[in-house]
Amino acid sequence: MTIWRPWPYAAKAIVQHEWLETYLFLWVTFKYPMDQTVTPSGGLFECKVNGVLKAFNVVGWIDEFTLKGAVLPVGTLPDRVTLEYKGPHYTLRTTWDKQWEPWGPILSYRAMGSPFSGTKTHSALGPTDNVDVSDIGILFIDCSANNVTIGGFTGGIKGQHLHVVRLCAAVNDVTLEHNEGTGNQDILLHRGEDETLTGEYGGWTLACNGSNWFDVSHAKHV
Repeated sequence: MTIWRPWPYAAKAIVQHEWLETYLFLWVTFKYPMDQTVTPSGGLFECKVNGVLKAFNVVGWIDEFTLKGAVLPVGTLPDRVTLEYKGPHYTLRTTWDKQWEPWGPILSYRAMGSPFSGTKTHSALGPTDNVDVSDIGILFIDCSANNVTIGGFTGGIKGQHLHVVRLCAAVNDVTLEHNEGTGNQDILLHRGEDETLTGEYGGWTLACNGSNWFDVSHAKHV
């Protein structure tokens, strides 16, 4: 995640948050590269949401500078979020084995962006009606060996955006099935029918309302 503000003097970390439905996601960004072979437990942190102590769950490292966490349930966008670290501990250290020093409550500021930054590659022939897109922002489709057909997803939450991207210009097809009735999260395409990419790059942008996925690639069929 890009940090747009300069580091405060002697800062221990920068904390950002974003709220979606019942989830409060937090990103802790460190000034120096961190050892990603170890991951601290949530018990080493103290998170307060509007002054109320909440359990902090560590999701994992996003990159060598950024640790992602989550707090749930949080019913509304909070006015104030703070995060405190109770270290030092061997599971939070730099790439040169320096344990990160503890810090007092750091005031988080809103990230104002999508927390769905994960990527995933899908290559199964299908039709697949239960592609898990939990915390995924970009779904790459590898059709180099076969056609790929997707009829539905699982794991999407309200407000999530998903880019479905074809990786190659092979002769094989990539198909999204319209309103397939999978019992999972169906895909509602703007044409009202299945759509296929054949021998070309491209893709779709979809938005989730918590139950299904809606094609927002076009305002109308062209």
